[in-house]
Amino acid sequence: MEALQTAAERPRRPILITIACLFGFAGLPVAAYLLIVNRAAVLAYNGPSFFIAASLFGSLGLAGLAGYWMMRRWGVYVYSAMTVLSILYAAISGSFSLSSSLSSIAIAAIGWAYFTQMQ
Repeated sequence: MEALQTAAERPRRPILITIACLFGFAGLPVAAYLLIVNRAAVLAYNGPSFFIAASLFGSLGLAGLAGYWMMRRWGVYVYSAMTVLSILYAAISGSFSLSSSLSSIAIAAIGWAYFTQMQ
């Protein structure tokens, strides 16, 4: 039945969700570029496991943002899980800084603020 819904019945995407998605979608290739350009320094400081973790967190973030874009609640769950896991990984590896996590925390908070409007 859900597939038969018309566009008029689907929740309208609030401007704040749109802005959060655009920032998130723009941030992923920038982060990937910075990792590639600075790979020697990243490897020396964090080790090869960091690239695996960054790939996993990037994939989860992209999936979560896609869910936000479609106004789906699972997007908030996935993006929030990515945020928590990436903060835990950074804290355990000794590379945590609040400033590097603020954008993810803000995007997750925006998702939770509009959670009831999502399907």
